[in-house]
Amino acid sequence: MLNLTFVIWGLLQERMLTRKYPRHTGEYFTYSYALVFTNRFWTLVMSGLLLMYFKPRTSRSTVIYEYSFPSISNMLSSWCQYEALRYVSFPAVTLFKSFKLAPVMLMGKLLGNQSYPQYDYIVAIFIGIGIAMFMTSTDELTFDFDVYGEHTSAKWTGVMLLLFFLFFDSFTSQWQSRMFKTHRDLSMIELMFATSAFSTVLSLITLVHDGKLWPAFDFVMRHSEIQVHFFIFSVCSTIGQLFIFYTIKNFGAVVFAIIMTTRVLISIALSVILYDHRVTSTGFFGLSIVVGAVCYR
Repeated sequence: MLNLTFVIWGLLQERMLTRKYPRHTGEYFTYSYALVFTNRFWTLVMSGLLLMYFKPRTSRSTVIYEYSFPSISNMLSSWCQYEALRYVSFPAVTLFKSFKLAPVMLMGKLLGNQSYPQYDYIVAIFIGIGIAMFMTSTDELTFDFDVYGEHTSAKWTGVMLLLFFLFFDSFTSQWQSRMFKTHRDLSMIELMFATSAFSTVLSLITLVHDGKLWPAFDFVMRHSEIQVHFFIFSVCSTIGQLFIFYTIKNFGAVVFAIIMTTRVLISIALSVILYDHRVTSTGFFGLSIVVGAVCYR
């Protein structure tokens, strides 16, 4: 279920950020933070309803500021991921996220002094090699509306955004895992509600400060197709968040990273079919290395 929701979520993400509304003759939706705000808002609503229904015991050991760290890092990781699609293709973004295993283990060392078996590091190295082959061999990585208008600059801008995404995302999952271990009375729904509340407020402030709240709202109101996409996108993201917290709480951040990596093959295959991406033979070989390393793990 985790993979299904995020495969749909990913395909809609590519549609909204890399294709015109209406198709071929319209304009691009360029308000990445609007997606962040929408996701966090509906996650806040759902987690609030779940709190009212299940009425779990409120954690007495947590301090309010602890929720702000994963909220900020999650918000920044989402923005970096959405912005990266302006510079590199969705298959490249999706495959790059497979390298999440390495930064997650690094953050585990830094935040919790955790140790990992040697083969985890070997798997991470092979994943990195496969990603490098894919990124350097595939020519069709950029879209015609990148801000630089030049392939090499755009590609490296996208790579830098993805590196920041990996950093913030690995911090988020490890900090949440640490909170569950430190505060045994902390429920999954409570953490989901608190982090979503922080993220909703912060992303709204960012939209207002940048003057993009009303332009984004106006764009959505003028295009009925993106309204449907926003709804499905938000539903998949919200349901996916529930499974994310459940997985991290019960199995840990590394297992979560591996589970999310398994959706890479499906997401890339569907993206290539639906959006006509061109992947070279070397790129496919790099992809097979990544998938093989994950399957071995």
